[in-house]
Amino acid sequence: MLYTALILVAVFVALVGKYLYKPSEKCPECDEIRVDDHPICPCGWVFEYPDDDQPIEYGDPDETL
Repeated sequence: MLYTALILVAVFVALVGKYLYKPSEKCPECDEIRVDDHPICPCGWVFEYPDDDQPIEYGDPDETL
């Protein structure tokens, strides 16, 4: 009876851990964790693409060098 309860608890903990664990999104190029939903990784990888196939524009174009 004790072994059955231990197995039941182990299975329960494994299932809870599997479904409650939310992994962080990582860059496929450098494996750096995405911070604060930034659209571009420091290595240059773009996490998000627009749905309408328009080029991605961030910030004010007049402020560029």
